[in-house]
Amino acid sequence: MKCIFSGGGTGGHLYPALAIAEQIMKEEPDSRILFMGTKKGLESEVVPKLGYEFVALPSQGMNETDTFLQKMSLNARFGLANVAGVGRALMVVRKFKPDAVVGTGGFASFPGVMAAQLAGYPTYIHEQNAVPGRANSTLARGAKKLFVGFGGTEDVFGYPEKTIFTGNPVRSDFGSVSKAEARERLSIPEDDFVVFAFGGSLGAATINEITMAYLGSMSNKPGRTLLWGTGRRFHEECVDKCATRGLTTSGNVRIEGYIDNMMDYVASADLLICRAGALSLAELMVAGKPAIIVPIPNSVGNHQYYNAKAVADAGGAFLVEEKNLNIDDVKEKIEYLASNRNALETMGGICKALAPVDAAKRIYEEIRPR
Repeated sequence: MKCIFSGGGTGGHLYPALAIAEQIMKEEPDSRILFMGTKKGLESEVVPKLGYEFVALPSQGMNETDTFLQKMSLNARFGLANVAGVGRALMVVRKFKPDAVVGTGGFASFPGVMAAQLAGYPTYIHEQNAVPGRANSTLARGAKKLFVGFGGTEDVFGYPEKTIFTGNPVRSDFGSVSKAEARERLSIPEDDFVVFAFGGSLGAATINEITMAYLGSMSNKPGRTLLWGTGRRFHEECVDKCATRGLTTSGNVRIEGYIDNMMDYVASADLLICRAGALSLAELMVAGKPAIIVPIPNSVGNHQYYNAKAVADAGGAFLVEEKNLNIDDVKEKIEYLASNRNALETMGGICKALAPVDAAKRIYEEIRPR
């Protein structure tokens, strides 16, 4: 099989594509896989390291701006970059001759999928979130099939006849590592109550604020470990703030700018504190981990809120909106779960029951050439 994946910018768009690619190679080891994305996105680092072909395309997102002149300038750059990206992608697609082109969202996905549609190759869209982003919404009409990550969203594109609920593909490592194995690898005491707080590859200021407050209250409590992924943007700032406030960031505290072995960190944790990106939620569900979820308030279509609500309504997580954020209340939730292991296990079991089952395999079966 020959397959192109188009998308990236963040791990939320990249890692589902990698999970599908992994499934293709498992089913058909002689397959050829090509990724298309941008130079600045995470994909430019991660994909080549995994041994897949990668082509960087010009692309430009559409962010909200305040003034008319800013909007005009952004629109011009958006148009030029994406026209150039589609032109470059057309040459790549025609030379590669794929059996399938899969778009996984983000502005980085637009040129590759659009080029494939213009060239007449079958395209497929995977939408990880409860509310689709701009790129996937624009490309949906020309796609052969549309895959959604959340049940009950089969009509979200307006094409229910070609929309299939598959769940969000998660790399095979997640859910396969036990808590004991992960803690041994990370040198974490077997009986500690472990909180893992992270805001994605770039980080999240609100998650870091909550985590720093928790760090200040846990310092005198034995049997606690804090794993903290600050994100690359905030790492130095968080370390400096901790030093200024006299907070210890060694011993039972691990503070990292970027975490490569996410599966070990997730597996070792009793409780996660995270955003509501579809990938993060899929991973916590597969691993069966309860969470305190703080959605990004300005996500497109407020999709992070609806992502989180699906898990919280089932009882697998606490949903905390930034507009109502009370850090003392969040700390109370952490302490409640730290002292109530039955509640932790119940929430974890609910998450496990919500986990996507064989999402990558289901997508493979739909896109493989007949």
